[in-house]
Amino acid sequence: MGKIVLPLEREDLKERVGCAYVLDDSDGRRACGAPRRLASSYCPQHHALCYIVSGSKAEFKRLREVELLASAVGGRRARQGAGPSLQFLKRLEQAVRGSS
Repeated sequence: MGKIVLPLEREDLKERVGCAYVLDDSDGRRACGAPRRLASSYCPQHHALCYIVSGSKAEFKRLREVELLASAVGGRRARQGAGPSLQFLKRLEQAVRGSS
């Protein structure tokens, strides 16, 4: 069996010491670079933005939003069309307002 070789431009996570969260600056995009949280690619502040705690109220709210959106667009059986109808946009707006 052959050896797996990673591309050269990819760094090993153990060698990366700074937060990998991408910031948009006036100079362009750059990584945050702050010290990372243990077992994460991000600093504590950006880790909290990127992850939802399993079983938390935030997770329940996010899953409810996803369910409402899927219901509004017709789930897996949605029709292919040129764009969203006015009726769809109204239903979507009502679903989002109702979940807040």
